[in-house]
Amino acid sequence: MKAQKKLNVVLIVLVIILISIISFVGIYHLDKNQMVSMLPDYILGTNISGYRKVTLEIKSSEIETNSESITLGESEENTDESTNENTNETSDEQEAESTVSEEDIKKYTKSAEVIKARLKSLKVDDFTISVEGSTGKIELTLPENDQTDTILSDLTQVGKFEISDTHTGDVLMTNDDIRNVSVEKNESYGYSLIQMNIKFTSGGSRKFKDITRDYNENAVIETENTVEDTENDTDESTENAVENETSEGTTQNETSDETLQNETSSEESREGESSETESTAKTVTLKIDDTEMLSTGFSDIVDNGVLALTLGSSIDDEQIKDSLYSGYNIAAILENDPLPIEYEVTENVYVASTISVNELLTILGVIIATALIISIFLIVKFKMKGLLATILSVGYMALLLIAIRYTNVTVSLEGIFAIGLAFVINSVFNYLLFSKLKNNGLSKDERIEKYNDSIKKYSLILIPVLILSVVCCFTNWDTIYSFGMILFWTIVISLLYNLTITNMLVRNK
Repeated sequence: MKAQKKLNVVLIVLVIILISIISFVGIYHLDKNQMVSMLPDYILGTNISGYRKVTLEIKSSEIETNSESITLGESEENTDESTNENTNETSDEQEAESTVSEEDIKKYTKSAEVIKARLKSLKVDDFTISVEGSTGKIELTLPENDQTDTILSDLTQVGKFEISDTHTGDVLMTNDDIRNVSVEKNESYGYSLIQMNIKFTSGGSRKFKDITRDYNENAVIETENTVEDTENDTDESTENAVENETSEGTTQNETSDETLQNETSSEESREGESSETESTAKTVTLKIDDTEMLSTGFSDIVDNGVLALTLGSSIDDEQIKDSLYSGYNIAAILENDPLPIEYEVTENVYVASTISVNELLTILGVIIATALIISIFLIVKFKMKGLLATILSVGYMALLLIAIRYTNVTVSLEGIFAIGLAFVINSVFNYLLFSKLKNNGLSKDERIEKYNDSIKKYSLILIPVLILSVVCCFTNWDTIYSFGMILFWTIVISLLYNLTITNMLVRNK
């Protein structure tokens, strides 16, 4: 029985070491003759990795220019008076033009809100946005990463979505009929398929069902084409040519006769016209900003209110990633309102972080040194149990860092301090627990009782920390938000880790 418990302890320690290696070193696979990490990268905040400063201005085609004309006086005596009047009128007009209407201000504000909503849909957290009320100019700061350029490439797209009849141009569905849009990757016969699912509202679902019924693959429309008799055309042209040759030098009466003859021949040729009926497939066209995406009919009636579109398929990882990013951009555009004004990017520059690499390394060094001091203290105080507590703390930190990667938490400078605080918080639990377990003569039931007492006290300690993290998560300041999110995951991972891994160690010690 003791041998089994020792084996369980060894296995738990090996699991902790494995998690630590995965988190701190990583897992790599060979891709195109280079080793690529299988773990997602950390998302660094703008105060660490720098940021992209972008300025959006109203597109020149949207700006209306009013031409002004000045009427001069009829006599020299009225020149001064007319000049004064024109000057007053010009100044009044300039003052009126400089005053922005409330409707324009609403459009500017709405545009900023739409762009903000698109960035939120793309899960861009660490960004700022401001709009200038007098000109409509929008200024953005975005985190610098491999998605920044892709995001900016479609950010100023108006996003007007339409499903219309291909032949008549009648609009059947618009943005108002869309509830949300999702993009997913599916595997099929070794290929990765990127699929976009446009989910419509309840009213939109009924419209779409009617469209799939009326515009099925067998639905056609009939059109009539008028075909003229070529023989009549040939005879008419020949007669006109002969008449034109003989009409040279004739009188006006002869010209009138020729005109009447031409009209008669034209009426005869019309009698040779015929009509033919052609059948054309009845289809709909999907458009974004008047740009045609595809024209199609439907093989089945769709009653689930979802339009599924395939964006691409490939076995190349880079092409798959590009298709996914492109799909995410389109989804963010479609599931939010279109821009009321068309914008264009007038400035796009990278701004480096104010913190140097050496300063960042110094901060990390201080955090690591603090963790070493705490670990040495536990080892000196609790001997082998202290070493076990240190191993548990390292495993906890490794698991926390993996969770931060997979939950896409932005790591700002304040977030790094939260990571250091996480080690201290979990070390508090280890101190509480191993202070009660320092007696080697405890039975299993006594160890479990000591563990339960420690976890209760630890939970009470975490309550103010939890309140602090929630408050930080609800702030609009991105750096504080990063601190709060990391602190929140610190509490969640710590409780789960100590209720499982630490609990098993205590039961088998």
